[in-house]
Amino acid sequence: MKNVTPQPAVTSESDDRLMAAIGYVLFLVGPANVLTMIIAVIIAWFRKDKAPAWLATHYEFQLRTLIYAAVLLVISIVCAISVILIPVAVLIWLLWSFWVIVRAIVGLIRLVDGRPNPDPETFWV
Repeated sequence: MKNVTPQPAVTSESDDRLMAAIGYVLFLVGPANVLTMIIAVIIAWFRKDKAPAWLATHYEFQLRTLIYAAVLLVISIVCAISVILIPVAVLIWLLWSFWVIVRAIVGLIRLVDGRPNPDPETFWV
């Protein structure tokens, strides 16, 4: 019997679009459950190198969203630890939640339209 080595599976563009869309949906749930954002980033991390260039920008956008979100959450937690700044911590968390949701919606709209993210490394949308 001939020894056949399996070839790596080639992902289609529709699979990558679906995975990127799932990532954005997980980010929409992120303010209520941060674990979903981490799951989205794990998916993005493993898919970004194999995806077409325009879809790779969506994965990079998701990775950057988590990095910036983590920094904002650390700032919020530091403010909450000092009891005097609890209102500031709550304000930062509310703005953080709004920012994550807006980035996820804008990214999802661009994905559905078939457009890449123009600058996936930016803090803004």
